[in-house]
Amino acid sequence: MPVTGVVLVHSASTNATTIASINDTITGLFPRVIGKWSLEYKLYRENSVLDHSARPASQSLASSTVAGARFLSQLVLSHHPDDLFCLVDEPQSNLPGHPNFGKKVMAVFDRGMDMIITSKLSSLWILRQSMRAEGIAYAVGDEFVIRTANVTQTGSFRFIVVEIEYMFSDDIESSKIVIADFASRCGLTSGNYFFGDSVLIYRSNPDVFQKFTKADTGLQYMEAFRARPSG
Repeated sequence: MPVTGVVLVHSASTNATTIASINDTITGLFPRVIGKWSLEYKLYRENSVLDHSARPASQSLASSTVAGARFLSQLVLSHHPDDLFCLVDEPQSNLPGHPNFGKKVMAVFDRGMDMIITSKLSSLWILRQSMRAEGIAYAVGDEFVIRTANVTQTGSFRFIVVEIEYMFSDDIESSKIVIADFASRCGLTSGNYFFGDSVLIYRSNPDVFQKFTKADTGLQYMEAFRARPSG
């Protein structure tokens, strides 16, 4: 699968002008317009009201607070219409020095899993946040596909997200420089880059560890959205 990189741009004071300037720069590369694309991101928190007596004592107490709760991130991408990307964090997995630091897992499920989570498992997970994005996808030669979009939350602009897909490789390490260079050509020098941590991705066959998959793309979005400014 082609390698992707996700770029987050959150320094825009007027998002319409900024997304327009990015698209204008891309137009200067003589792209072919593929069409519209979209995404939806949801963040759930574990329901701390539930009885956690079945857990180890060290986890039961921690889970009674928001800081000690598990989080479930969900992502739907229009260019992967059959897939639901999910990232589950153990409590305080982003806190360096904590025993749970780095304890999270990324996996890709059938899109129908979304219905199960929102209906059958609704008592386990509480929706905390939801964001959407709509934008335009371009092909630049045979080498790149670039997707740009404004991300909104409850109708308000939050930031700009850009996905760059490099079609000529499935190795993330060798593709990072190529993607970053192309991003700068598109006027994205002020953005934050996210390439994902492949260690977090569940793989049934460990031999494909070095091969880039759509799960890597999903993880890039998860990391970008979780790292964004809170303001």
